[in-house]
Amino acid sequence: MKSITKTLLAAASVSVLAMAANAQTVLIANEPGPNRGVRAEAVTYIAEQIAERTNGDVTVEQNWGGALFKTNAALESIGLGVADMGVIIGAYAQSEFPELQMAGLQLKSAHPWVMMQAVYELFTTNEHMQARFDELNLEYISTFSLSPGILACSGEGIRSLADVPGKKIAHTGASTDIFGDLGGNLVAMPIYDVYQGMETGLVECSVTYAYYAVASKLNELVDTVTDMHFGSLASLGTFINKDTFESLSPENQEIIKQIGRDTMDFYGQRLAEADIKAMETLTTGEDAVDMVELPAEDYARIDELFAPSIQNWKNDASAVGTDGDALIAELMQLIDKWTAVMEQQGLPWERS
Repeated sequence: MKSITKTLLAAASVSVLAMAANAQTVLIANEPGPNRGVRAEAVTYIAEQIAERTNGDVTVEQNWGGALFKTNAALESIGLGVADMGVIIGAYAQSEFPELQMAGLQLKSAHPWVMMQAVYELFTTNEHMQARFDELNLEYISTFSLSPGILACSGEGIRSLADVPGKKIAHTGASTDIFGDLGGNLVAMPIYDVYQGMETGLVECSVTYAYYAVASKLNELVDTVTDMHFGSLASLGTFINKDTFESLSPENQEIIKQIGRDTMDFYGQRLAEADIKAMETLTTGEDAVDMVELPAEDYARIDELFAPSIQNWKNDASAVGTDGDALIAELMQLIDKWTAVMEQQGLPWERS
């Protein structure tokens, strides 16, 4: 009898071990935006590649539209493990995570792919950043860049900076601070709420991006688009809860890191293509909007108008123990480095 019992126990132990070895890790993920547009394609790419390259050992259960938590709660929620992974947007976490929002400041014009590569290298090689990720209980995976911002408005819109006072403008990030300084009526809201805000008349204008304006159907509500000559931003990133990441096998950790590197090329190509197509939608056909250029003297003022937001960012960086000037200087050097790579080698998807 004892022999039979031992045999059964041994068999059960082997069965449990086998089940543990074959157990699938499901990463619960949160994306603040809708399941459409080029970033949604990239988020889906990450999930599909994780499942494929880990042979199903790790899969992603993706939630869209901020279903698990709001945009401004992403940093804390992922760090605490409310979700295992997701996108954090720097504009909504500047005081706690100013380093991410650094790439959301108007510092230096650069190609979106260049911005992603520069931020990625900074975040994966800078020792201070590694310590900050540890503090926040995050593992950095990849960065998303935005194409240059445009100001989309209903009605007559903004044809000079003198038109800003009194206009109801969505306050979606640091790039919109200048409109408040110019006398605009800023209405705080995530970019994902702008369509509804404009539809109801809560706002008249919003900084947006060509591809996103079309993907979100905002172009159906606007009459004018003003080219603000803004630079590309890269203050959005995919992060994984550090405890979750460290629970994965070293092989799967490296696979996910490689997917993060690959995602920037995947997304960069689709962003470029989507922007070209979106601009065609915005400028041609019966629903074409009025494309506006500001007077030359207005463009000359814009850099000065951004100075306060940059100083505010430096104050936030100092509050968390980060040398803002040093970090900006390193980012600038990396932008120059990756600009040279692009100019000498071309963009990855254009290379033969």
